Amino acid sequence: MRLAALPILILILTLLVVGSGVVFAQSIGGDTGDDSGGLQNPIEADSITEIINNVVSALRDYIAPPIVAIMVLIGAFQILFSAGSPERVKTGRKTIIYAVVGYAIILVASGITSIIESVLSG
Repeated sequence: MRLAALPILILILTLLVVGSGVVFAQSIGGDTGDDSGGLQNPIEADSITEIINNVVSALRDYIAPPIVAIMVLIGAFQILFSAGSPERVKTGRKTIIYAVVGYAIILVASGITSIIESVLSG
């Protein structure tokens, strides 16, 4: 049952990444006077801590919530279409619990990065 949902999940993740509108290099138009070729820094970070914070915040704000919502829906459909089978209900509950626990780990990771940043900065 889980393997049947895997291609759908991969398709949804691909659509989220491709359709997110993220542009990694942009021309700012005209001559900027430097040798960058008119490209801007897509990360907009000057240190490793800023890069880590940007990645964790992107995970927390843009990538994880749709995945959690999809996985909760998949778990709910597994329970809904279980036809009274205790094993299928158990599988649906596990899917929902794992999705929520995974999202909680991502939320905790954002706190851990701020703790590490404060320890390393001074």
